[in-house]
Amino acid sequence: MRILFLGICFLTFEWMANSEAFLPENTKKCIDKLNDHYVSNIKDDSLYDGHPIFLKKLEHLTKNTESEQKLLMRIILDAYNRIFTQMKNEAQDVSVQNQLNNVKDNLNKMKEHYFPDKNDLNKYAIEVLALKESDPLVQRKALFEVERVYNEAANLAQNHRRRRQAKEKHSFK
Repeated sequence: MRILFLGICFLTFEWMANSEAFLPENTKKCIDKLNDHYVSNIKDDSLYDGHPIFLKKLEHLTKNTESEQKLLMRIILDAYNRIFTQMKNEAQDVSVQNQLNNVKDNLNKMKEHYFPDKNDLNKYAIEVLALKESDPLVQRKALFEVERVYNEAANLAQNHRRRRQAKEKHSFK
């Protein structure tokens, strides 16, 4: 499963490299070497299930507001950082560790420069995504808070509906 994940990660990073951002040549070479090391040694075709991890989300990225796009990209780049950190910790080959560090460093530079962490929104999103649904304490707290959260969501939905209706009114004038 990890090999599938790696392949998709590398494909997504390749996609990012072909966008407007400039991917340093040494990082491109590191990605190629890591692909050779991790992906070319796969003998089991079942690891490729045809379901990308990030690419589908990136297809829908342009439909969101700029702040939503930046948040999603930051979350994706954070996920890459965690994946590559895990891979580095498991790697026994020093050159593989160095290549992973190179890729991580460039991802982190991009993240910090273009997708700064504002208002701790990214931190909150990661905390919510990391909740353990099977934890009885989390379940009890969720039940205790659900009514208020539902009402907040309804208020946001109502505000969104009002803005959309106002926008439609102005577009007909």
